[in-house]
Amino acid sequence: MSEPKTRCTHCGTIILEATALRTGGLCLPCKNGAKPSPDQSTHLEVSCAVPSDVSPEPVFHTTARDLLEALRSTQPVGGSTYPTNQELFSQLALLEHAILYRVQVRLHDDRWGRTGCALLHLFEEEKATMTIGSRRLRFSEVSKETWTQESGPLRSHGGFLYRDSDGNVVHKCGTWRS
Repeated sequence: MSEPKTRCTHCGTIILEATALRTGGLCLPCKNGAKPSPDQSTHLEVSCAVPSDVSPEPVFHTTARDLLEALRSTQPVGGSTYPTNQELFSQLALLEHAILYRVQVRLHDDRWGRTGCALLHLFEEEKATMTIGSRRLRFSEVSKETWTQESGPLRSHGGFLYRDSDGNVVHKCGTWRS
């Protein structure tokens, strides 16, 4: 059984509750003054390629802080004890490291696509941009459409896509199959 955990009151890193009780809610590096203030890192940009059914694969960019908040609100797939949930914790740890030490990171979408899903939501909220080749697009510069493809009875699938102003599909994602 794992020990109860909480977050450092200064930087937000996950720590043991026993450590928080001994240090007044701080992780040991914050208590020892080793980490910079998180406020200095609010505009640090991170990126992640999000799988797409069209090439080239788009790369989404956002602030590390916005993605960290989006991933913290993401629910575990299969419950908190499911093995792939560790991938989400790894993404959170990488973002926390990037913020605290001002390190540029390019993430990879986790196996269940939760990082990509969080980035797509941030994109639609105008908190992220998408790069295709040398072009950087905002959500206001693309149109979103649903699509369906059928290949016979009970053999169809669909999802959504984004088109640029020239009508080119720049991202296509399948979200269901029958």
